[in-house]
Amino acid sequence: MVSKRSMESDTNIAKPDRRTGDERRSRSKVRRQQHPVQERSILFSRLTRVIFLSHLFGLVILMVGSLTLNQYSKGLIEARIENLKSQALLVTSIMGDTATGFGADAQLDIDKARIIIGRLDLPPEWRLRLHDTGQNLLVDSEQIGADISVGELPPLDTGAQKIIKSADAKFSMRNFLKSLPWRKRARDNNRRDLQAELRRALLGETVSEEKYDSEDRHIVTVSTPVKRVQEILGVVTLESYDVEDIIDQERLSLLPFIGWAIFASLISSIALTMSIVFPLRDLSRAAQVVARTNKKVDQIPDFSYRKDEIGDLSLMLGEMTRGLYSRIDDIANFAADVAHEIKNPLTSLRSASDTLRHAKSDEQREKLIHIIQDDVGRMDRLITDISKASKVDANLAREKAEPINLSELLNNVVEFYQETRKDGDPNVEFIPVDTIKVEAVFIRGFETPFAQVIRNLVDNAMTFSPENGTVKISLAARTENNAARAVINVEDEGPGIPPDNLETIFDRFYTERPKGAQFGSHSGLGLAICRQIVTAHKGYIFAENRNPESRTGGARFVINLPRQA
Repeated sequence: MVSKRSMESDTNIAKPDRRTGDERRSRSKVRRQQHPVQERSILFSRLTRVIFLSHLFGLVILMVGSLTLNQYSKGLIEARIENLKSQALLVTSIMGDTATGFGADAQLDIDKARIIIGRLDLPPEWRLRLHDTGQNLLVDSEQIGADISVGELPPLDTGAQKIIKSADAKFSMRNFLKSLPWRKRARDNNRRDLQAELRRALLGETVSEEKYDSEDRHIVTVSTPVKRVQEILGVVTLESYDVEDIIDQERLSLLPFIGWAIFASLISSIALTMSIVFPLRDLSRAAQVVARTNKKVDQIPDFSYRKDEIGDLSLMLGEMTRGLYSRIDDIANFAADVAHEIKNPLTSLRSASDTLRHAKSDEQREKLIHIIQDDVGRMDRLITDISKASKVDANLAREKAEPINLSELLNNVVEFYQETRKDGDPNVEFIPVDTIKVEAVFIRGFETPFAQVIRNLVDNAMTFSPENGTVKISLAARTENNAARAVINVEDEGPGIPPDNLETIFDRFYTERPKGAQFGSHSGLGLAICRQIVTAHKGYIFAENRNPESRTGGARFVINLPRQA
């Protein structure tokens, strides 16, 4: 049972693809090969790199920050400068008191100055120097010391080896930091100028600086003048070279914590890789198997137990694959049905054309020509309906779903049939049966395709209704399983439907016409298109007899759709 309207000739059919099968397969193969999925090792996976790098990036920042220890270094240098200043002022005060003469005749006593400097208990990393007013070196603490003893060093023990290893690690770290380009530029821009320090100190100023010497050592210096009353007799320069050693010691103490942090980050990265990258790789491999072979949906891993996005992805991928195989099967069945339906009129055409050549009378020729014309018209209707059926899904995919007022749509359909009704045609009526206002019944969908469903059902009902009969359309708003539903009924007064055919009438190319109907005037696609469109609206359609105990009373088609509450 199909729509008469869907049987009208329509020559606006998309042009077929005239490429040969080999050309289409070749081009399809080229398109598949343009973007092949590369099988890569898990260690070289981009997602694995992102996980590891995202974890290690913070650690690198922590390591760089802790190794540079800028704030600690700044505080240490300031404290060391204050310490050097106090020591230098003490030394200059003593030397000023031991100087000989007064005024312009005052001068330093170099021997006493050497004795004073020799008695100072300076740390090994400190150096004290005394210069005269001409910037000449008079006394250097590194050149004053006890007698040098010569002897054989004891053999290295475990403790000594540990000290050497620690020193090696310290200097290796220091050399690494020194080799950084920005650190080298900073050293070059901050070289020590001893002569400039002495000139400033000879002007009566205490000079303190943080510089780098010619050996790239980080030093802190204080230069202060030696005075007797107001006369400047020389300059004492006190230097410290142990700043880097103290900072290195602090860096070494942080290494165990950095090591544990790296270990924890690696464990976390591995755990994330196993929980994210491995499942995604399995899904990717399964998708490749499905794409390259004929294996079915059970090849898609099921990660729904994870209750996360990857689990949802596996479910959606399986559902997509099932839909793909279903669509492939539908296409194959549709192609087989089309071939079968087109073969019948072609066979009739061949038989009539062969017979036409041997026709002996005009009456026979006229009859055969009429048969050929009917078969051509039948093929035209069949191809038109096939074209429409094949475009339903594509047209629905292009359209945007909008709210549809079912009462208004059904009223418009009924008014169309009432205005075009001819003598003897069944009367089409719209009968609201719901207790609520039918004006409030809305669904979300595609108005033009859904109107086609109603027209197909009405045309089908009119085909089987008696002369001056009645086709009734009713609308109801219901609630089923706490879900709002809209129900549309289309009833006729025809002979009904055989119980065994209540489902098969929705199959493609199924036809059952009332007695007297012209053979071949229907393609059998109308109801199949109806179910296709209703399914796209997330609803369902079925047929039943108005009197289930017998076929009398006519048939009823029921459409059940989700309703906008």
